[in-house]
Amino acid sequence: MDLERRLELVMSGVEEVITESELKERLQAKEMPRAYVGYEPSGFVHIGWLIITKKIEQLIEAGFQVDILLADWHAFINDKFGGDLDKIKACGEYIMDCYKAYGLGTAIDSGRLRFVWASDMADSAKYWERVLRVAKASTLSRIRRSMTIMGRKEDEGDLDSSKFLYPSMQAADIFELEVDVAIGGMDQRHAHMLARDVADKKGWVKPVALHTPLLSSLSRSGRMEMVTGPTGGLDYPALASKVEVDLALLMVNQTLSAETRALLDGLKKDMDVEKRRKALEVLLAGRRRVGGKTPIYSLLQKDDAENGSVTTVLAKDLERQMALARKELFEYLGVSEEQEGAVPKMSKSDPDSGIYLHDREQDILRKLNKAWCPEGVPDNPVMEICQTIIFPYRGTLDIKRPEKWGGDLHFTEYEALRAAFATKQLHPADLKKSVGKDLIEVLRPYREYFEANPGTLKKVGELSASIGR
Repeated sequence: MDLERRLELVMSGVEEVITESELKERLQAKEMPRAYVGYEPSGFVHIGWLIITKKIEQLIEAGFQVDILLADWHAFINDKFGGDLDKIKACGEYIMDCYKAYGLGTAIDSGRLRFVWASDMADSAKYWERVLRVAKASTLSRIRRSMTIMGRKEDEGDLDSSKFLYPSMQAADIFELEVDVAIGGMDQRHAHMLARDVADKKGWVKPVALHTPLLSSLSRSGRMEMVTGPTGGLDYPALASKVEVDLALLMVNQTLSAETRALLDGLKKDMDVEKRRKALEVLLAGRRRVGGKTPIYSLLQKDDAENGSVTTVLAKDLERQMALARKELFEYLGVSEEQEGAVPKMSKSDPDSGIYLHDREQDILRKLNKAWCPEGVPDNPVMEICQTIIFPYRGTLDIKRPEKWGGDLHFTEYEALRAAFATKQLHPADLKKSVGKDLIEVLRPYREYFEANPGTLKKVGELSASIGR
């Protein structure tokens, strides 16, 4: 394969490369350069993983050997799975299965794609010497800035001093694996630039940094995240609407406990219909916050929980009351927890903000239907999915719609789709329906793989249930 084709494969779909000239030099100098990407085993894999995995496949085609670092010690530092290394390792085994489901088994068997456990590297004194040399070549303020690679704010290191080790470890990983190219989403830029700066100071081989786009949360709040707990479930907006319609009847329904009726009465007072419906949705879903901001406590009992400031005792009592209300309302609605595979714990994260590799067809469609996608605003999560997943994996997007709404549309490139959406030639409902149909097909291999090989997926689900989200 000639140099230009290799360069095209490596750079296809990336958001940033630092630097292109260095990348070209590595490709000219090495027939089989080495690349790496690191993953904290921290929950179920969402569809943003497909962006980097497509890049890994292209790198292998371009002649690279790629190492997947299963960063179990890093996940331990970052408090994933409650800091339980056995659970973290079980999640790492699940991530390996995701790569097999993708179809990279041949690359794994040939050694072109390798899995490396961080804990195995950590057995070496040489590795820890590298960590210390990275740390000594970096200022505390630089390390603090780099903590954002963990999904944390700079000031969170004050909560647990082990967090300061994380950036130095990630940079040391790159040098320990003798990496030519470090791959990651744009969120990993700080770590890669730290490694490049240290390489300059220490005279070590400087890694080329290859950054792929990040996928936004379907709710528009932040980026899509790996989560624990159930990723599919019930149509909570529809259930909340049913409760809202029946609210007057529920207030006098003697099959409900006095506590549940008191909670509903708290929601009924001094609240408009839409705000109340959203609060009911959050209550039924077992979450703590409305819209990612307002604590539900402050809606249920304003006098005692104004601005979400509640005592530990009051918070626990409210959560007990909410859990009871959720159970009783589910019984009233004729819904069982088993229908959603849910755990009756109040959740900090929203599984509907992301789409996961193993999600059922109905969950994919439901989540997309709820996704933030205002008409005429092309910078939204559904359009991002089109750009980073549908076109790279499917090549085209077909919109099926009646003639009275303009008839069918056929797109072979993202820019044409973007222009049509921006000028309101394409309605969000039609876009979501078509993206859902194509995404179901893109994710079919993962559903089929885990139906035939459920072990690791089931294990992560069981471990999730023991810690909540």
